[in-house]
Amino acid sequence: MSRFKKTSRKLTVEQVLDIRLRYVVGDREWAKIGRLYGVKANAVRDNAVRDAALGVSYKDLPMPPRSR
Repeated sequence: MSRFKKTSRKLTVEQVLDIRLRYVVGDREWAKIGRLYGVKANAVRDNAVRDAALGVSYKDLPMPPRSR
């Protein structure tokens, strides 16, 4: 019997896209952003919000163009 890692998304598609837009314009206060979306403190410590912003997680979602 094979075991699969249980995954549960902490953020919705809309939230991830908004976080990515915030990142592009310079907002990198991960804990504050996490609180806005109800992300638990342990998920913030585990970099869930940062990883979503940088495209480490939620790879299936588009990244916004970088600002110049």
